[in-house]
Amino acid sequence: MFSVGMKKNKINQTDKEDLRLVRKAKKGNQKAFETLVVKYQKAIYGLARKMVLNHDDTNDIVQDTFVKAYRNLERFDEKYSFYPWLHRITINTTLNFIEKNRRYKETFNRSENQDVFSSQNDNSLKKIIHREYKQQIKLALEMLPLDQRVVFILRTSEELSYQEISEQLEVSIGTVMSRLSRAREKLKELLKPYLESKEV
Repeated sequence: MFSVGMKKNKINQTDKEDLRLVRKAKKGNQKAFETLVVKYQKAIYGLARKMVLNHDDTNDIVQDTFVKAYRNLERFDEKYSFYPWLHRITINTTLNFIEKNRRYKETFNRSENQDVFSSQNDNSLKKIIHREYKQQIKLALEMLPLDQRVVFILRTSEELSYQEISEQLEVSIGTVMSRLSRAREKLKELLKPYLESKEV
C-alpha cells in the first residue's frame, strides 16, 4: 500500500489564496473547500486519468482524493503549498486503486492499439498519418506495461524527481531509472511507424 506524503514546495504569493481557503476549511467552512475542489479538479482528473485510462474509475479516484484531502486537512503543513500536497494524495490514491484492481496491472485493450501501430496494416497506417502526434503518444502510453507507464508519467508529465518517484512507488532509484529507460525505448518502437510515415 502507498501512504499519503507531501512534496515540500515552499509557499509563495500565488498560494496565499489557497492557504486562506484551507484555514477556513479547517474551521468547518465547506464552501471554502469546495472552492479548492473546483479550482483543482481538472488537474487532478488529468493526472489520475493518465494512469488508469478509464473515465469512470478516474472519477472515483478524484472523488476519493478530495475526500482524503478534506479528512486530512489538519495534517496539512501550512508552511508548504496546498497543490503539491493534493497532487501527492492523488498519486497515492491512484496507485492504491491500481494495487487493489489487479486488472490494471496486466489487462489492457491492446489488440486495437497494436493494430494501429502495425506497419503491415495499411488502413491503420493511413489513420496514423492523419492523426495528431499527441494522440499517437496517448495510444503508445496505453500500450506500455503499467509499471513503466506510471514512472514515465510521473517523470515527464508530473516532473517528479527520481527520488520522489522512488519514494512514491517504494522501489529503488535504480528501478525507477530502469523502468523509465525501458518505457522510452518502447515508446520509440511504438511510434516508429508513425514517425516513418511522416517522412514519406
